[in-house]
Amino acid sequence: MVIYYSSTGNSKHVAVKLHETFQGDLVDVCDFEEPAVFHLKDGEPLFLTTFNCFWGISDRMETFIRKNEFINVSKIVVIVTCGGYLGGGDAVIEKLFLEKGLPRPTVYSLVMVTNYSILHDIPSLETQKKKLIHAEEVLHKIIQGTQKPYRSNWLIRRLTPGIHTHYEKARSTSPFTVNHSCIRCGLCVKNCPVHAIEMKENKPFWVLPKCDNCLRCLHHCPAAAINYGDSTRNRLRYTYESCLKGLL
Repeated sequence: MVIYYSSTGNSKHVAVKLHETFQGDLVDVCDFEEPAVFHLKDGEPLFLTTFNCFWGISDRMETFIRKNEFINVSKIVVIVTCGGYLGGGDAVIEKLFLEKGLPRPTVYSLVMVTNYSILHDIPSLETQKKKLIHAEEVLHKIIQGTQKPYRSNWLIRRLTPGIHTHYEKARSTSPFTVNHSCIRCGLCVKNCPVHAIEMKENKPFWVLPKCDNCLRCLHHCPAAAINYGDSTRNRLRYTYESCLKGLL
């Protein structure tokens, strides 16, 4: 079974590659609003792939793990896509599963292209291509079982709770703006994994004070009309699919 939560397509791509190899169910976290029971076959590994959020995982993914039931789990593998450094995110994930009485997960950090343009510049298309080619090589090793799992040291693990607190502040929706380029397509409303956006007066409006800070709305906007304060203005947008088109 492969469970994934993706913002710009990195984690979805990983999930699809895992599913091609290991089969079983392919589960998108965003398809589930109510608690569910996931029953694995004997010996079937449970794969989860999601993105890094301030040395941890997003509220949407954490809530999904906490509120759902996983039965007959003998092995858990978690692949966290990120733009650079996972920090002590492995400790956060381990604690989450152990609290549910599940096996300690094997965690991998997979560096792809960052989508967190609030803090970082999105690299050029050429650099994106190089990063994704390398990520594909690492992913192949993970699937083959030859890649060394990620393991943070004790100091990083102690610092992680303090780093992850910044995620709560980043979840504020008040900095989101929509400029005159908006074509009123409603894609941001449709794509928001926590239903934080609605169309009002034919324009998107953030109706919740907090979202998941995934930036799916920003990067998938066909008109690049959405910004998060001034930090994302004039910065490139990124999706895995758009970069993939450049690779073909």
